[in-house]
Amino acid sequence: MVRQLVSIFILLTVGALVLLAIRSFGSKPGSVAEETVQTATSQQPKDVFEFERAQARKTTLAGRLGGDDGLMAAIFFGGDILGSLEVCGCPKNPLGGAARRQGYIRLFAEQYPDVPFLHVDTGSFFSDRADPMTGDLAEDVVVGNEWVVRAYEHMKLDVVNLSYHDLPQLARCFQSGEFRRHVAETPVVRRFLSANVRSRETSYVNPQPYMIRELSGGRLNRRALRIGFIGVTEAGNYRGREFAVSDPLGAVRSLIPRVRARADLVVVLAYLPPERVESLARENPEVDVILAGIGRPLWLPPTTIGRTYIAYSAYQTKLLGELRLYREERSGRWRGVARYVELDGLIPEDPATEALRAEARRELAAVQRRFVERAMAASRRTRHAASGDGATFVGSRACQPCHASAYAVWTASGHAHAFATLQKAKRESDPQCLGCHVTGYEQPGGFLNVFSTSQLTDVQCEACHGPASRHLEDPTRPYGKVGVPEGCLPCHTRENSPDFEPLSYWTKIKH
Repeated sequence: MVRQLVSIFILLTVGALVLLAIRSFGSKPGSVAEETVQTATSQQPKDVFEFERAQARKTTLAGRLGGDDGLMAAIFFGGDILGSLEVCGCPKNPLGGAARRQGYIRLFAEQYPDVPFLHVDTGSFFSDRADPMTGDLAEDVVVGNEWVVRAYEHMKLDVVNLSYHDLPQLARCFQSGEFRRHVAETPVVRRFLSANVRSRETSYVNPQPYMIRELSGGRLNRRALRIGFIGVTEAGNYRGREFAVSDPLGAVRSLIPRVRARADLVVVLAYLPPERVESLARENPEVDVILAGIGRPLWLPPTTIGRTYIAYSAYQTKLLGELRLYREERSGRWRGVARYVELDGLIPEDPATEALRAEARRELAAVQRRFVERAMAASRRTRHAASGDGATFVGSRACQPCHASAYAVWTASGHAHAFATLQKAKRESDPQCLGCHVTGYEQPGGFLNVFSTSQLTDVQCEACHGPASRHLEDPTRPYGKVGVPEGCLPCHTRENSPDFEPLSYWTKIKH
């Protein structure tokens, strides 16, 4: 009896192992083949960023260019570069940058010399960061924005949509006299587009509400493809007196008949929240394609509402959008399918664009150094402010006597050397980077510059726990509770820290 039971048990075990082996070895090749043969039309990932990063790790440079699936034309699209031509500055895998963006487009042109294309921007190409003392655009912001205009002229962008973030700088370059200068030096300003931004004063030039761009030659043969672009933005936090921002959906609706009559394909460049983008599609079914920027690192896959195809530009153009265009033979209708190309180190930089970026960086560094020197002089005259409860920043050394073990963990961590990574990249005065590499930046009594507040460089204890002077006075006061991972997420975003995983990262600094 016992022998029979043992035999039955052995047979069941062997059978289960065989079944498991069949499933293991049978399913893997199938899934790989399935992934390999997916077309651009069927690839609808839940998360564009993660999907493209996973794909990018597997592909060669040739793979990034994608297969020839019969495309007849293309539209490259990006957005939200925020006045910067640089790569994003992520320590492990920096993405984006104007030189890589142009480098990929140049590679595409070499790979597909018979495919005509356009290059557009969905908006927020300027920075609107204000000087806290004056309320006007900061000096380095104005300089950086001017370099973006020069870069976009050099890169020959065909259409540039205006977002509400772009309007403070637009007030400078669309003032009549300045506009004439820009047209002479950087004619790309004529291709700045908005259907719902109008000047309040006659001394400012209005952007074009729409424009028709024509592609021809190559695979289009003798057929010209006329693409009508309409640009819109939400009003956002724009409070300037120079321009008025009207309802974007109504602006598109009023232009559709005029544009539709002149174009084979109607494309709206929209800087709107996702729900407004979807409303735009529902209320304007005559729109063929919406290319949208949403102003935050929310990676949304392409979708279709009615007959309108919607694709979102990647934040900071870390992924370059590539809208491939196909013509349906029976109906003659054009349709688009988007793919995304990760702009990492595998993409070669366009040499001329990289030279322009380097020149911009040198000028910006000089401006930021002057700003730091002025701030240092001002800090000598001004006592550091305190936070709302009266606490000031004291630096991590003040924590060491009572929290020696935690201090030892901190000194051995990457947080204790965060500022050095900026110095290595020559970005130690860059306001876009400082917040996550110093302590108390843009907070009362926090980091100002490396000269006057060098004691607050790096991500010290108070960067997470808050200013500690009141805690030193009375250690029994409630102080410094930080949630994990929510306390980490403002800096360890998926874009700036793509390998961030809360449990393993917390292990490195647990105290």
